[in-house]
Amino acid sequence: MWILKGDSSLKIKVLPEDFVVREKLKIEIKPSGKYKIYLLTKRHWNTVDALRFISKENKIPLEKIGCAGRKDRHALTFQYISVPREYTINFNKENVKAQFIGYSDDFVSPLILEGNFFEITIRKLKNKDEKILQRLNEVQQFGFPNYFDDQRFGSIQNEDEFIGEKIVKKHYNGALKLYFTTIHPEDKKEEKERKKKISELWGDFEKILPLCKTKVEKNIIKTLLKGKSRHYLIRALNLISKEEMSIFLSAYQSYIWNRTLIAVLPYYVDLLKPVKGKIMDYLIYPILSTKSLNNLKNLQIPTVSSKIPYVSDIVNNAILEILNERGVKPSDFDTKKIRSWYFKSFLRPAIVFPEKLEVFDFEEDDFYEGYYKLRIKFYLPAGSFATMLMKSLTV
Repeated sequence: MWILKGDSSLKIKVLPEDFVVREKLKIEIKPSGKYKIYLLTKRHWNTVDALRFISKENKIPLEKIGCAGRKDRHALTFQYISVPREYTINFNKENVKAQFIGYSDDFVSPLILEGNFFEITIRKLKNKDEKILQRLNEVQQFGFPNYFDDQRFGSIQNEDEFIGEKIVKKHYNGALKLYFTTIHPEDKKEEKERKKKISELWGDFEKILPLCKTKVEKNIIKTLLKGKSRHYLIRALNLISKEEMSIFLSAYQSYIWNRTLIAVLPYYVDLLKPVKGKIMDYLIYPILSTKSLNNLKNLQIPTVSSKIPYVSDIVNNAILEILNERGVKPSDFDTKKIRSWYFKSFLRPAIVFPEKLEVFDFEEDDFYEGYYKLRIKFYLPAGSFATMLMKSLTV
């Protein structure tokens, strides 16, 4: 369940069917081709876990399975995955299944994801609230800040827990410790105790080795038993899969981008309201002047890397100030020693507009007796978060 912070009575994701996501890809499905394309339908599973189970059960290397985006577990999602044609996926569980739909000469990746269609049900409305209809109209007219939302930051609970930042600062030992000891919301009591024990023993790798559960964990600790120099720390980090490393480093990149937008918005907007997030407060505007709207809808902010493209003094100075505050500089983002991933800068729109917005009539809430629910449909371009649109409705 996900509660809209601006009004504790409003709820989304009460049921997976309350948050439906369907991908739109730029791909041609053919009778034959280099890759097999499957439609992955799931609820109660996140994408990464689903792909790991598919990989294991079908004996397909995880890196051979292409996907365009990671989808939340608290939703009903329809997304596409691909494998080279020599592989076949057979996977049909209660809450996740893969259905073969044809072939293509292209594999599924974020590069061919155009966007996502959403169908969201907002529950526990006290009455047929005109305010939420007004905010939907304003969001359609003025857009909303295009922040990366909380789910981008995984299990990070505060701003000092970024594995990506540890790597950028070359604090490789600290990065590895976070990898082993970060507690996830879904961790059971036994797993939490295991991670706390590893944290207490960190540095005494002989005692940690019997506590390791996965092959990767064991191989990392065996590497660290050979030596604690930077050489062995980097070798250990390179044992982490490309998929996991990309999550860690892109989370930090997304955090810096969000902080930049927070710093930049006051130059363009007079009225900004904070909406609480997991590790930061997001600044949201209710409406924009014509001048502000014209400025912001054309503003793009780069993600951080060792080579940051120039946008304007306001934007680029904001990035440098935030990096300085964090104790890093652009050149630190040259992470060539980490083989599995590197930072690449790309431009991301500062604000985004929902397309094809449909608002349906209020209905009696069939989950919360005595309340109403409201169903909406819309489309967002790739990389934009529907949950951020929902946060914007609360200001």
